[in-house]
Amino acid sequence: MKKVALLVLIMAAVCVEAQQSAESNIISISAQKVLYFSDYAKSIVEPAINEWSKKDEFEKMADYQKRVNDVTRDIKVKQLTEQCQKDYINKYAPKVKLNPTIAQQYDSENEVFLISDAQFGQMLVPVPISEGRTFKSNWSTAKFTPKYTIDNDVLAIAELDIFIPALNKHYKYSNQNNLNYELARVDYNFKPIEIDAVNTNNNRGNQTIGEKKFTAGASLVDTQIPETSIRNENTFVVIIANEDYQMEQPVPFAKNDGRTFAKYCQRTLGIPAQQIHIRENATYNHIKYELSWLKNVCDKYEGAASVIFYYAGHGVPDEKDRSAYLLPVDGMGKDVASGYKLDDLYSKLGTMPAKSVEVFLDACFSGADRQGKMLASNEGGRSVVIAHKSGVPQGKMVVFSATQGDEVAHPDNEQGHGMFTYYLLKKLQETKGDATLGQLSEYVQKEVSKRSAVIGKPQNPKITSASEVDGEWMNWKVR
Repeated sequence: MKKVALLVLIMAAVCVEAQQSAESNIISISAQKVLYFSDYAKSIVEPAINEWSKKDEFEKMADYQKRVNDVTRDIKVKQLTEQCQKDYINKYAPKVKLNPTIAQQYDSENEVFLISDAQFGQMLVPVPISEGRTFKSNWSTAKFTPKYTIDNDVLAIAELDIFIPALNKHYKYSNQNNLNYELARVDYNFKPIEIDAVNTNNNRGNQTIGEKKFTAGASLVDTQIPETSIRNENTFVVIIANEDYQMEQPVPFAKNDGRTFAKYCQRTLGIPAQQIHIRENATYNHIKYELSWLKNVCDKYEGAASVIFYYAGHGVPDEKDRSAYLLPVDGMGKDVASGYKLDDLYSKLGTMPAKSVEVFLDACFSGADRQGKMLASNEGGRSVVIAHKSGVPQGKMVVFSATQGDEVAHPDNEQGHGMFTYYLLKKLQETKGDATLGQLSEYVQKEVSKRSAVIGKPQNPKITSASEVDGEWMNWKVR
């Protein structure tokens, strides 16, 4: 009971501290300053769990180990995070000023109106065709009642009830997802649990529960993220961040790479949250799904959409023809058939009717992981890395690849990122997104080559483009 009461007091105290976070961790909603949810929750849950994890002076060791273990901590984290989500919505939802607008044209075939809001994007509202004209002509009298959720680390609309007085009827937008609070991804960094007590069973010492394999989030590029008021409405992003492989070694910092890149896309490049899809630990079918989403969007935008595809994870080569593959989280390094061929990725993206396609690959395709160790080998083993064929970009595509030939894509342990991704983010931070792809490529190539030379592990990023945009992509603006 004492621990529960203490936890409540801690949460109350850290809620106040959460409101005092740095300006780099906030966004504007209707001219109000609002914390990103992950920053809000992390500042509350981490100290609460660290305090809860301590052994009480008057607590027996057996009782402590029953109360605090990896299972009970996961349960406690989930409970606290869910409460944080409710508190976050209750705190920031009243600050929002909805101002939905209605599209000029009614879709009579599907009997829906397209509704848009500057903060929350586009919503489809079913309206019977017999009521469509009255619904539209009385839009100025509509009353809106939203229900909120959290999506892509920010406040989002789960449902929007629209009441039209002239029809005395309610109409509803729904995101069609489970409307219960879904547990958001927060990159917690809990302290190890230190047990300092006499144990007569000679089972004494430090007990560490749930310690992370990789510490991330300490870099300034993670915390000092520039913000823009620009709305990049026609850019769509897919981020694949594969770290926890089922049958291969993990990729250090891949999830942190993806999460921070997503924040730069939203905060610095001005891309709406709903247009950024991030997949952590993606399977083969996850990758296929996200590419299908991009194709569908590009088809609907009829050449006006721009695409960004980012990948952090393992890559593998085919030993026979040296072609390169992205490795899904359930893939095997010894079986390229379980991977997604790079040529197929370029073909899929390159044939989309897009204004531009930018691909960023923080992976190597030599058969080694970020630490230079070989992935699972075929029968008989494989003792040398393989110089892969990089593939040919298509359409209006430019590709930033972390390595070339038989090089390894190294991590930067000090920054908690892949080395390639760190300098990519660093340039976006320094320029506040106001740079050309030419300037970005020059910086990343130069800085990664310098840094890798210092540590004695050569890595030279390679930039290639499709023939259709050769000579012009360097002048494309990052945002």
